[in-house]
Amino acid sequence: MKLKFRYPQKSKQQGAALITALVFMGILTMLGISAMRSNTQDVKMHNAMKDRLNAFQCAEAALRQGELFISTANVRPIDTTVGVPDKTAKEVWKIDTQVLNNFVDQAASWWITNGWSDSALQDATDVKVGCAAAAQYIVQSMGGIGDNGSGDLSFKSQATSQIDGYRITSRSEGVSANAAVILQSTFTRQFQ
Repeated sequence: MKLKFRYPQKSKQQGAALITALVFMGILTMLGISAMRSNTQDVKMHNAMKDRLNAFQCAEAALRQGELFISTANVRPIDTTVGVPDKTAKEVWKIDTQVLNNFVDQAASWWITNGWSDSALQDATDVKVGCAAAAQYIVQSMGGIGDNGSGDLSFKSQATSQIDGYRITSRSEGVSANAAVILQSTFTRQFQ
């Protein structure tokens, strides 16, 4: 008995399936890389927004501290134009003080020197939102609000009203110190 071996016939395919698979894999690879880049960019944008939100929350807390300082004062705070006001002596900046011309261009070190710290709020565990340093705030006296004798309402220091206006400005940085937020509010109080 003789066994016959058959050799497979030569296929007419010339590697078309391999080329098609390689092209398809190349397209899938490019789509995957594109999706990864997009995801990385989304994460960076999310982190920047979170950083700014943290800075905003710390600055807002500092504004509330400034308002609390005015609302709990037993006597009208004293306006000062020389040196940094002493918080314990109930001193505040006068509105037309040259040092306070442009808050936006001031570095964090300027705020640390000239502002008051919000460290009590930053150290409290229930309100800590994660900022690089304690938020700083400045309280400025805008003078009396009311009639200054000429019939118009003003924030001028010549006003005879017992209602005093204060501008409170705060600055805070986010977790990475890349985001800085400056907020202002106007607060009024009537002293007896």
